[in-house]
Amino acid sequence: MNPPAPYSLRRRLVWLLTSAVAAIWLLAALAVYQRAHHEADEMLDAQLTQVADTLLAIVAGGEVEHFVKELHEHAHRYPVPIAFEVWLSKDGEARRLVASPGHGGFATGITAGFSEHRHLGAHWRLYAVQDDDAEYRVVVGEAHAAREGLAREMGLSLLLPATLALPLMALAVWWGVGRSLRPVDDVARQVGALDAQALAPLDESAPLPSEIAPLRAALNALIRRVTEAFENERRFTADAAHELRTPLAALKIQAQVALRAQAADGRQHALAQVIAGVDRMTHLVEQLLTLARVDPASQGSVPPPLDPAAIVTAVCAELLPQAQRQGQTLVVDAAPGCAVAVTAAWLQVAVRNLVDNALRYAGAGARIEVRLIRSGPACAISVADNGPGVAASSRSQLSARFVRGEIEGDGCGLGLSIVARIAALSRAQLELGDGLPRADGGHGLAATLRFDNASGPA
Repeated sequence: MNPPAPYSLRRRLVWLLTSAVAAIWLLAALAVYQRAHHEADEMLDAQLTQVADTLLAIVAGGEVEHFVKELHEHAHRYPVPIAFEVWLSKDGEARRLVASPGHGGFATGITAGFSEHRHLGAHWRLYAVQDDDAEYRVVVGEAHAAREGLAREMGLSLLLPATLALPLMALAVWWGVGRSLRPVDDVARQVGALDAQALAPLDESAPLPSEIAPLRAALNALIRRVTEAFENERRFTADAAHELRTPLAALKIQAQVALRAQAADGRQHALAQVIAGVDRMTHLVEQLLTLARVDPASQGSVPPPLDPAAIVTAVCAELLPQAQRQGQTLVVDAAPGCAVAVTAAWLQVAVRNLVDNALRYAGAGARIEVRLIRSGPACAISVADNGPGVAASSRSQLSARFVRGEIEGDGCGLGLSIVARIAALSRAQLELGDGLPRADGGHGLAATLRFDNASGPA
């Protein structure tokens, strides 16, 4: 399927704006033309009335012969657009006294006032008036063609300047649209200049229109997410390469020992070491993959609050066989009633890592207590043991990657790093403090994941 052909936003805007302006102007010109035509009709009707009243006054004053003579002389020099005729009614008979030059006479029986008649093959507007004695009657008229000609001249006087101005208006619109879209070109150039190997957010110091600023903000947010994804990928690759190199070398050595061993006991011991190394590598890979899954910072909407009691109880039941194999005591106190806004899968991973971390480093025969603590709107999950513990000065480093502290164990140093990452993404706090008291007067380690009433994805 072929992709849709690109189109010019500037050209489309110019076309739409110019067409809209032209259409609005034409409608306005039509309205003005109709109004001007109406005003012209009223003006010409008033002119007909004035001419008729003037002629009536002239003929009533007995100056008909002088008027006729002057009229003929004037008509030879200046054509008169109005036709007229004067009638005299005497002794029951009506005769035409005078008519305008070139005028063959109107039809008889024209009523007083304005009327429409057909004369000389055209439509005429007539006006008839007579004196009080009904002795003289004057009829004046004007062809509609003359009125239409005047209206056309008025219309052309309106349309012609606008027709000449339309190209200039289109150029002005083109310039204005181009200037308004210049920030879009600037953003496009900035995006085109980005280095794929070193993405950097666009410059946010330059002002942008409110319609384009969200686009830049969205691009910068996308760039930051992509940059963080690349950084997480590089970090994961570096961590895996660093941490898997030594176990793989140890596995190779143990396999070579088993291959060269002559005695069955030596070969069995080497194979047992290979299996233990595979278990450690499996745990390491699982922890690395878990850390990679919780690294992305794009978490979407805030999850609905959930009660962590069931998850804490289920995780502890799952890890109870491991504690029994090591002679450890696992105590769980998780009464329902709390509510934390965190993804259920993340909470399960965090609790499993806290408990598994205690089981691995507390030592054989240790006591581990898992408690769900509620304090007002806040809720905390505490995992405390009576193992060797960690010095207070070293606890701040335990949440870093691959840091095991001074405790001996078969862990890979990622458990607390995973919990710390989940806490940061869930707006919670991971606190490390003194754990359960030991017989020698010391204390083990306590890891507390504390949620407040506003917890949720960052």
